[in-house]
Amino acid sequence: MKIYDFGLNWDKDECLFTDLVEAGCRKKGLSFVQVTRNRVREAVKGLESNQLRIKVLLDTEATYDVPGDLFARVCYAVKDSGGVVINDPDRTRMAVDKAVMYYELLDSGINTPYTVIVRNWEPTSFRLTAEERARLGIPFVIKPGCGWGHQGVVYNASGTIREIAEARNYDRGDNFLLQEKVNPLEWNRKRAWFRVFHVFDKIIPCWWDDRNGTYEHVTGDEFKALRLATLAKYATRIGGMTRMTWFSTEIAMDKKNDQQRFLSIDYVNDQCDMTARSESPDGVPDNIVRVTANSIVDEAYRLIFGKDRAKGKKYTILLKKTGFFGIRGLGYPPDLLVHIPFKV
Repeated sequence: MKIYDFGLNWDKDECLFTDLVEAGCRKKGLSFVQVTRNRVREAVKGLESNQLRIKVLLDTEATYDVPGDLFARVCYAVKDSGGVVINDPDRTRMAVDKAVMYYELLDSGINTPYTVIVRNWEPTSFRLTAEERARLGIPFVIKPGCGWGHQGVVYNASGTIREIAEARNYDRGDNFLLQEKVNPLEWNRKRAWFRVFHVFDKIIPCWWDDRNGTYEHVTGDEFKALRLATLAKYATRIGGMTRMTWFSTEIAMDKKNDQQRFLSIDYVNDQCDMTARSESPDGVPDNIVRVTANSIVDEAYRLIFGKDRAKGKKYTILLKKTGFFGIRGLGYPPDLLVHIPFKV
């Protein structure tokens, strides 16, 4: 049997992130294997026949709502053989379904744009009530419950039956969300739209321009001036609710009826795109890529060598120019799901 300490589901070009993960594994003495499209069938066969074991797997490729997806089978084969998956496949399946998470967020006291959920079994002739139309406003956004990467999203819907029916044709088996369109506030020529990374016990807030996808790490002065603690509180609450350890979430600030609001827009994005700023204009700041890669390897090492997380470990927030610091009320980070019929 071949046993690897760390596996990576990755079928894209090599980049700073993958280089850092692999280098981190070498530095800590962890054996490393990469599962690409060319190797995924072989990996599935080896894992399911007990000829291959992967102790900790980082997944960036699985698509759980596609029957027979081979990268998803790798994740489940690793989990079923006692390995640990970042992120756990069953936690992920629940967390990335916006039609599920919408109600979970409301129940947890997280503000969201007003939303109408259209179930996949509802007729093509679905029409909004007068009250729903008034609360959504015109235009509004239509998005699939399990969509990703802006696929299947209609940004300026007017609410006609034909328009909603055509949007649903993107995936007739999925539920759809009709969502109030958010016009964020501006501060120093920046749109108050953020992507917040949840990296195990670290929260990393970034300005994120939803129009062109560019990032800018939030500074300590900005965090204080705009009272952005809610960004961290929303991210940690989502982490506690979903038990996801590595994800990002979109949060915007707007003003409606003379009240400023923080709104969770896209709930949970797993398989974070770690393309670095040095590699693409719309990439993640390189320092955040480094922190993320190092944190993933550190967590793998901790699990493999049976090192418990320090008691009372709390979240810290990473800000540009300020570094790491903590605030009250963030709770404790979720741990990876460890189900071990054999010793990892």
